Amino acid sequence: MNLRTRFLWCISLIAIAAMSVYAQNTNLLKNGGFESGKPSLYTAEAGASGATLTWAQDQKHSGTRSLKVEKAGTSASARWVSGNNVRYWVDKVSQGVDIKIGAWVKTSGVNTSPANADARWSVKYTFYDTNMVIIGAPIALNVDQSVATKDWYADTNAVGSVILPKDAYKVIISAEAGAAATGTVWFDDFIFVGRGGAWAGQNWNGFVDADSAWQYWIAPMGGNDGASYFPGSGVTTEQARTGTSSLKITAPVGRETGELVWFTETVPVVGGKSYVVSAWVKTSDIKPDSVFNASSQLGFTATWHSKLFADAGGWNEFAGADYRFALKDASTDWTQYFWVLTAPADAKAISVRARTWPLWTGTSYWDDFAVNQIETAPTSVQQRPTVNGTMVPEHYSLEQNYPNPFNPTTNIVYSLANSGSVKLEVFNILGQKVATVVNEVQNAGVWTARWNGTDETGSLVSSGIYLYRLTTNSYVSTKKMMFIK
Repeated sequence: MNLRTRFLWCISLIAIAAMSVYAQNTNLLKNGGFESGKPSLYTAEAGASGATLTWAQDQKHSGTRSLKVEKAGTSASARWVSGNNVRYWVDKVSQGVDIKIGAWVKTSGVNTSPANADARWSVKYTFYDTNMVIIGAPIALNVDQSVATKDWYADTNAVGSVILPKDAYKVIISAEAGAAATGTVWFDDFIFVGRGGAWAGQNWNGFVDADSAWQYWIAPMGGNDGASYFPGSGVTTEQARTGTSSLKITAPVGRETGELVWFTETVPVVGGKSYVVSAWVKTSDIKPDSVFNASSQLGFTATWHSKLFADAGGWNEFAGADYRFALKDASTDWTQYFWVLTAPADAKAISVRARTWPLWTGTSYWDDFAVNQIETAPTSVQQRPTVNGTMVPEHYSLEQNYPNPFNPTTNIVYSLANSGSVKLEVFNILGQKVATVVNEVQNAGVWTARWNGTDETGSLVSSGIYLYRLTTNSYVSTKKMMFIK
């Protein structure tokens, strides 16, 4: 190999290795930081009515948010309207079930004694058959306008008033103000449950506390009945590691046994590839059992899917695994938890769950979720054999650091087949450089470098996965290591 060819080959290898590090920048998840400012499933339609529609924090019935409509004008209607609530692993709403529907409502200064539909506030449920034709007519529950202001109450239908004559494959829920309606109304905790213990389907984001691209199942009944064992849980601005928002999961002492699971939409993966699932978590007031008991912990669940989710297309889940956090204290500052796993050969998508196990008690905030693919960088470049009996390596190599995981110091061993410039750098999983450990000319031989877990400002880094990269004139290699405080 002539010098020019060898030089171009090495440049290509360096470029490939650089891409392998910076590929970590691509977070597959949408809205991993809970910063969309939009509720999952629901869309605001204000029209030209002089209305303001807010995913509000000033009033809420049980979680962290509500759907708020403030309306002064009388030129047009306004509403919050859901997407299809028949989704994920629920494929339909069955016929013949006595369904209790409704929502919790709070009013302030609304117009009273409405003379017609245009002057009414209401909650509406619309059911569609398999041909997406409305079954019957939309079912409207009128908000109490006998007084101008009323505290939270459950606005529900009468027994036996909603029994579908055929299966429904689409359900749309809306919280509406007629064209002539005025005042302010908050809607929360939408109810969709079969009476007498019958299964009616799942009401996704009934508590309207899920951010865009997220969803949840909450005990005791997934939120269907407007009740929760986890009051105060949802997207909040109380705490944030980055940005302004995070996900709050809180469980009071003495609650009934049950789980709260928040999960992402599915995102595409490649079978056989490795991925890092990570999130930052802050905790407080954790009951001691939640530190030491496996049935009382926080963690991740990764679910593998045979295809991406689409409404009415199914959840297509075929495998999954759990990862429980190793909680050490009742209260912790922001800490990154991470999990390296390999997609099954036939996996086409992944969804990630933030979850509580059944007995967990305490308060936790979650932020900056990520799913990053780990690319494999070149591991060696073949060099000519050593000559003249010199005791130098035949090949370049970069070994796995030890100890690993480590705190706070680790050793990195590498072999140089020729003398030349050497650079050993550390990156976080987003591809951002954290530290330069070595940057000098070194002779051929076996070298050991030590990293003390600090960044370029001398500050100790956070717990997490880091990548270390060795670069010479003719060799580039990258490996990962784990730092735990």
